[in-house]
Amino acid sequence: MGRAIMIVVVMALLMGACSGREFDVGGRKGWAANPAEPFSLWAERNRFQVNDTLVFRFNKGEDSVLVVEEKGYRECNTSKAITRLEDGNSTFLLSREGPFFFISGVAHRCQAGEKLAIVVLSSRHRFAPSPSPSLPPSAATPETGSASTQAAPLKRLVSALVLHGALRTFLL
Repeated sequence: MGRAIMIVVVMALLMGACSGREFDVGGRKGWAANPAEPFSLWAERNRFQVNDTLVFRFNKGEDSVLVVEEKGYRECNTSKAITRLEDGNSTFLLSREGPFFFISGVAHRCQAGEKLAIVVLSSRHRFAPSPSPSLPPSAATPETGSASTQAAPLKRLVSALVLHGALRTFLL
């Protein structure tokens, strides 16, 4: 019976590790110029890993998100986009480790702070427990969380149980 539970726990952990988490960029306000909290501070509060997804919400036709090189990010250069996200409920899969740079497709909005730089952790950090994305108390609403980010405490518990079981097996 104990081994069956351990197998279920390990499988749940592995499925969670492959699926990644979903992050709503900008929280409740979404992808917007003059954000209440600079996107750089939002990014610093989170840990991004391979297979996580960023969700950009904005008014379709009024804005867009451009994936750019670092120079395009620094200069708010909208003419050399690697990828363009325009549907207003756009998702971007973080498919590799390293830096990613996002800017508004409208230059003056980028200059007003609508840009984001993140770093995706290397895959060797994949199984390290990471904190669930947190919001300032005033912004914490059911609209800004997602099922995948709310499951973080369960993932930490599963990780601890797996580690305990692995250690116990190793020591026996």
